[in-house]
Amino acid sequence: MDNLENARINHQRNKSDIVNLVKQMFAESKWGDEEYRQALDELVRKDTELVAEVTRIIKERHG
Repeated sequence: MDNLENARINHQRNKSDIVNLVKQMFAESKWGDEEYRQALDELVRKDTELVAEVTRIIKERHG
């Protein structure tokens, strides 16, 4: 696999992790809990970085 495909797969996995964490937060009535909020913030920050990486790779390929 090339770098773009790896970045896209990582982005998809991270999005799934975000969805699963939110589902868990609601299931356990922990919405707003500091521990979960920090974990969610970290996943969102990681997602922002992954999107930037995908965008950078696409721009490099298409000039």
